[in-house]
Amino acid sequence: MATFTSQIFEILTLNGDNVGSSVTQTINNINYVDNRILSIPTGSITTIFNMDSTPGAGTFVTSSVQYIRVSNLNANTNIPVKLIVSSSTEAMSYLIAPGSSYMLSTSKMTGSESGLLFSDIKSVKVSPSGSSGSVEYYIATT
Repeated sequence: MATFTSQIFEILTLNGDNVGSSVTQTINNINYVDNRILSIPTGSITTIFNMDSTPGAGTFVTSSVQYIRVSNLNANTNIPVKLIVSSSTEAMSYLIAPGSSYMLSTSKMTGSESGLLFSDIKSVKVSPSGSSGSVEYYIATT
């Protein structure tokens, strides 16, 4: 087992003052990490990984997932990321700007839904618009 540490740094000097910030998250008992870079063709909707209660090819055990990051490696193309929940007809979409990331680092999310859980997420899909895209994902599990 290992200790996973994620650090986010914002670096900004505004009117001569350093107004940057940083935050560090530590997660204990990590046993596995999967890190991949994928090229996604224009106009396609591509599943980059699945989540379920049992392991399988490209599938992570939901109860073991502790941290997920999906990054848009493109310089000019927005990449919509879609979290498919509970059934194929329910989804939440997020637009990842060029060079930006989307992270999930807790097992519970809140919002207009009454407590969406990791276990509600069944797959994560991306679909670059305008031109092909390149995404990276990083998943840490116990």
